[in-house]
Amino acid sequence: MGGTSLNNYSPSQAAFLGGFVGTIFISVCIFAVIYYIIFIIAYWKILVKAGEKGWKALIPFYNVYMMYKIVKMKSWFWYLIGMSICAEIMMLADGYPYGVNASQMATFDPVTHPMTAIAIAMISFVSLIAMVIYVYRTSKVFGHGNLFAAGLFFFPYIFLLILGFGKSDYNKKRLKK
Repeated sequence: MGGTSLNNYSPSQAAFLGGFVGTIFISVCIFAVIYYIIFIIAYWKILVKAGEKGWKALIPFYNVYMMYKIVKMKSWFWYLIGMSICAEIMMLADGYPYGVNASQMATFDPVTHPMTAIAIAMISFVSLIAMVIYVYRTSKVFGHGNLFAAGLFFFPYIFLLILGFGKSDYNKKRLKK
């Protein structure tokens, strides 16, 4: 049959393996929670710099809306939400189920599911354009240039921490220049 099952290990070896895997899992979970808390604090500080209430960073979905709002892209946020809903409807109408897994995507045939292919292409293209504009505008309102925008695009987690914890100041008038 190939492969190894836990039946091939002694009880002490299986206990050690289980303890090791459990320790790794717990460590990753703790790291993820700490990382998430740090980002909530960074988003809080970014919103406060922009003159918004910091608690708005605590609410999922709303915190993203607030980030789009401070860079004057509220309409883009709603367009992206609307396009996501339309893309999902197109995929469902095409008979492609929501929540496909990696193996289903690996065998995806655009000829068999043309509406799904169009939906995926549409939302991917528009999301990419929106992200480029968003990071550029975010960089600009906080007094940074194109290089910082590129950093926000390619390494958002690092550069959002720089915005939140750094000395960047918010000025919406920078968007008019």
